[in-house]
Amino acid sequence: MRPFVKAIAGIANQNVENVALLAQIAELAGVQALDVSANVACVKVARHAFHGQLFASAVSAEDLRLAVEAGADVAELGNFDDMYAHGDFITAAEVMTLAQETLLALAGKAPLCVTIPGHLSRDTQVEMLHALADMGVAMVQTEGAIRLLNDEKVQLLSVEEKAAMSLENARFLAEVGRLPVMVASGISSNNTADALQTGTVAVGIGSSFNKLASEEAMLAELLACQASLQNTLQAIA
Repeated sequence: MRPFVKAIAGIANQNVENVALLAQIAELAGVQALDVSANVACVKVARHAFHGQLFASAVSAEDLRLAVEAGADVAELGNFDDMYAHGDFITAAEVMTLAQETLLALAGKAPLCVTIPGHLSRDTQVEMLHALADMGVAMVQTEGAIRLLNDEKVQLLSVEEKAAMSLENARFLAEVGRLPVMVASGISSNNTADALQTGTVAVGIGSSFNKLASEEAMLAELLACQASLQNTLQAIA
């Protein structure tokens, strides 16, 4: 699989007008993939504006099934940031159950990408990777959104800490080699090259793109990510 950039509109972003704008910018930037909420209206408007690979994200098997029927190419289970914000730290067993439910709901109509929770131990993440591969999942995504401390309190991370955590998770999962790994959380044009050098096949660009103040700035960020992707591929060729 040739490495690619995935622009992320946001799993909680169900503003159809905003999703349409972000899809248009992703199309202009020429990124290979776009990730939107598995809201049918968002999927349809993104599908109209964006001609690359369209991911739809949710934590519901039924929402993902409906998103695929609406035009999404890939169903993505996660990310789990919104759950963490409400104090719900999803377990490995819960993710595996959701993955199984989603595969059954999709019935082979689209590949499934599963986010592996970043707060889990390395051993647990590797066990999940093997189990997801055996189950028939097509790809996994790493995250570095939070850190769950021993007393189950949450340590908020800076953007740099999120990126470092997600890159570390991506590196050891990519080394296992069972499934393609995509890295997200804290990724931007500044560390796209670092992300690709972990052995991952894709980088997910979220808040460093979708939270910028102007369309020009959003386009420039995606173009910079694309340039970093091409330069990195040439350097390691």
